[in-house]
Amino acid sequence: MMSTVDVSNVELFDNDLQWYALLEGAHPAYNTLGLVYKHIATPEWVAIYQFASYESLTQVSPVLLKLDQSQEWLQHWQKEFPDLSGSFLGSEKSIETVASHLRTMVSVRVEGGPDSIFRFHDSWIMSALYLSLDGTQQARFHGSVCQWLWFCGHNVCRAEKPEKTVEDYALSDGWLQLSAKNQQAIHDGLVSKRNWKEGQQ
Repeated sequence: MMSTVDVSNVELFDNDLQWYALLEGAHPAYNTLGLVYKHIATPEWVAIYQFASYESLTQVSPVLLKLDQSQEWLQHWQKEFPDLSGSFLGSEKSIETVASHLRTMVSVRVEGGPDSIFRFHDSWIMSALYLSLDGTQQARFHGSVCQWLWFCGHNVCRAEKPEKTVEDYALSDGWLQLSAKNQQAIHDGLVSKRNWKEGQQ
């Protein structure tokens, strides 16, 4: 289930969950780890690409950051580096378990094209794609993540893991296949992102 609300009018972070920020690591204007260490003295983080198949891309990897002060991190993000793509994830699992799940989505199979590296950390892409997934795909997408928060402009899209879901099991890398419908949803999300950015200038 996904809902969209105004950021200023809702309690965003479920206190019963451990929250993580999933941050873009390849933005030309931002040093992601520099931002992390600027605001958190001893951060706990994991590079998503830090595994065999993508080890050469570790320096531009999305970063999964464990948060103790989620709301405070959000305020820094909105004020100081709003163009840095990312999402918030709420989970009952450890950072290693969540990172392992995310690594199954690094590469996706594209209908009518080659396998591609997927920007699953981007709020505009994922909030648009999520609605085009069927129930089983959504449940697999959640994996060890109970809630995803995607910030799109002044709104936040919240996706919650279904109560009745497929059994938890290890997904193989590249399990997510993007149909023409899914690809169109991603395109629409990117157009919305571009239009919002142009409106801020």
